[in-house]
Order: sequence, then C-alpha cells, then structure tokens
Amino acid sequence: MRKVICLSCLYAGLAVLYAQEKPAWVDAPSAVYPERQYAAATGQGRDRSAAENSAKGALASTFKQSVSSNITIVDTERQSGGQSVSRSDMSQTIQATAALDNMLGVEIKAAWNDTRGRGGWYAVAVMDKAQGRRLYAAELDKQAGEISALIDVSGGVTFETMSKCRRAQSLLPAAEVSALVLSMIGGPDRHQEVTALSRSVTAAFNQAKAIPVDVRVKGDTGGRIKAAFAKPFTDMGFRTGNTNSRFALEVTLNLTPAAPGKYFNTRYTVDAVLKDTQTGAELFTYNAANRESHPANQEEADNRAVIGAIRKIGEEFPQTLQDYISNAN
Repeated sequence: MRKVICLSCLYAGLAVLYAQEKPAWVDAPSAVYPERQYAAATGQGRDRSAAENSAKGALASTFKQSVSSNITIVDTERQSGGQSVSRSDMSQTIQATAALDNMLGVEIKAAWNDTRGRGGWYAVAVMDKAQGRRLYAAELDKQAGEISALIDVSGGVTFETMSKCRRAQSLLPAAEVSALVLSMIGGPDRHQEVTALSRSVTAAFNQAKAIPVDVRVKGDTGGRIKAAFAKPFTDMGFRTGNTNSRFALEVTLNLTPAAPGKYFNTRYTVDAVLKDTQTGAELFTYNAANRESHPANQEEADNRAVIGAIRKIGEEFPQTLQDYISNAN
C-alpha cells in the first residue's frame, strides 16, 4: 500500500523549520532596527527571562560606557574651574551608571530559542529614540525642578536646608544621566543646565554651612565641654562662637560626688538641647551620664568625670548631630 504524502503537513513542517532560523537581529540588531531610529542590543540566556534581562543589560552597558567617561570629564571640568572633587563626587559615577539599570523607553521586541544549536534563548532590547527623547526630556525636567525646589534658600537657611541640600546632591547623578542619554539619542545637549544645578547645590550647601551656632555650657570647667560640643559643628563646616546666633546648643554639666569608699567617685550628667532661638523650638536633645573614680581625692575624681564626659561626647554627639541633619525636614 502506497503512503500518501500530506502536502499541507509538509509545508507546515517547513514553516516551523524556517521560523526556527536565526533572526538577523541576533548577530546585527541594526539590520532590523536601524541606528538612526533605534538603540538596540541582544542578549543570551538559558531561558527567555534570562535572555531578556541580558539584552536590557547589554543595551544599558552601551550607555554606561559613555556616561562613565562623560562624568569623568565633568569632574575634570569642575577641578579646572576651581571646584574640589570629593570622594562623594567621585562616587557619583557609580550612582549614575547604576541609574541606567532601568532605562526609560526600552522594550523587548523579539525573542528566539536556538533549538538547533542548543544555544539557549536570545532576545533583543530596543529603544525608539524619538520616544526616548520625550521620556528623558520629561524626566530631566522633573529632576531639575525637584533639585531647584530643594535648594531654594530665598526664605533663609536653617538646619533643614542642609538636609534638603543632601537630598538635592543625591539626585544630581540621575539628572546627569538623563542629560547624557538625551544627548546620546539625538536630543538637545542640556549638560550645562545640570552643571549649573550642581553649582547651585554647592552654593546652597555653603550658605547652610555658614549658619552660626552658639554653644553655651553651664558648669563647664576650663571650656573643655564646650570645645567637645563645638568640634562636630566645625567639622561639618558650621561656624560657632557667635553669641547672637539664631541657633544655640544649650548644655548643662553636673558633677555629683558620690559617697567615697575605696575610691573617690563622681557621677556626671550632660544634658544638651539645640534650640532655634527665633522660634523657641527645641530641634533635638542629647544626654549622657556615667560615673568615674580615682583613688587619690575628690578633685581627681571630678577631673576624671569631665574627661569621661568629653570622651563620651566625642563618641556619640557627632552621630546625633549627623542623624538630625540627615532627617531634618
């Protein structure tokens, strides 16, 4: 009995086989997605999800290389312009490239499973440049507006200004990314706008750091407690010593002799409160207490208590001040 060949089945089989042929975009994304109109990259993985993530990462990496080199150029420009580039400035390159891990306007346009060569899955990530320009222009407008609002010191500066400036500074890397990506996909060059924002953030920081703080201590001995409290402020760039300051740190030191036993004992307590003298508001408090001993006499025990208080202030107060400034709003 002769076999009857089903032509429709044969054609269907050939269509499946043809569909499994390697798409042109696997080796050359630009063959399907012209560079004039698109930014595209392929990725490979054991499964479709891995291939799609790989493709997105590959596309992002093409931008990351340019972003990293451009931000290095920006840092060089800052140095040549007389601006210092701190460790935090240098770390902005890392923050900026990380901002590209979730690029705007990127889509997975196609995926292919290499069943013949057992190469796993391939995917192509694509950004339509026209759409990307719209998205990144809008994103940069949003970022610039938020930064400008945070560093607005037209109403005067307070400790909250410092916190807002830190927030503004943390937004700068993403704004730089938006400007750079925008120019890389054919949009307007807004590099100077972001550079101007960076300078404005620095200027607002300097104004906030110029806030004078009066450190007032009751029960101090030789000004040592005052010096211990003033140091964290001056280390952060604030000015101290102005008795007419709006902000005052009011400190009370108490030394209380305890009943002597084998040693002479002194208990110390330190109570500090940062006040806005203009409004009367208490901004934050700090307290410390402990007991110190000395075998010789009470005076030495008192001196040791002061030394212990200074040590404790040095260990704890800088972080208390930093936490307040970071969270002030």
